[in-house]
Amino acid sequence: MNDKLYVVLDTSALLAKYYMHLDPLKTVIYTVKRAVDEVKDSENREALEVGLSIGRVRVIDPRKSFVERVLKTSWEIGERATLSVTDIEVAALALEFKERGFRVLVITDDYALQNLLLHLNIAFKPLRTTGIRKSRKYVVVCNVCGYISADPNESLCPVCGNPLSRRRASTSS
Repeated sequence: MNDKLYVVLDTSALLAKYYMHLDPLKTVIYTVKRAVDEVKDSENREALEVGLSIGRVRVIDPRKSFVERVLKTSWEIGERATLSVTDIEVAALALEFKERGFRVLVITDDYALQNLLLHLNIAFKPLRTTGIRKSRKYVVVCNVCGYISADPNESLCPVCGNPLSRRRASTSS
C-alpha cells in the first residue's frame, strides 16, 4: 500500500527548489527530463544535481499514450499553442500516475498548465501566484471578419489577412 503523495514538479518548481521543502516520508517527487534540462543557472543546477543524486527528485518521462491524450485535451480547450512540450509532459506524467491509482499533485505557476490540469481533474498547487480557480476554453478568432480557426497555432486570418487573437470561448457549450 502506497499512501504517499506523488508530486510532479514543473521547471518553475525546480527553480524554486520546492523539492527541498517536502517531507520525504510523505511524498515522492518526480519531474520530466525536459524540465531538468531547462534548469540552466549554476546555483539551481547544482542544487538539483544533489536532489537527483540522492534520489530526492526522480526523473521519468511519461508514456507516449498519455502524452497523446494530454495533447488531445490541450487542443480541445484551445491551450495547445500556449503550452510548452515540457508542460505537456508534466501533465502527461501526472495523468499516468493518477490513472495508476496514486494521489498526485502538480506544482506549477503556469496558468495554461493549471487550466489543462483542471480539465484533466488533476490537483495542482501554485508557488508564487494565486493560481486559477475555474477551467476555461479558448478559440482563435479574427476580430475583423469573424473567422474562427481550427488551428490554435494559426496567426493570420486566411480570409482577410488580419492577425488572429486568442479569446475565451463562450460558456454556453
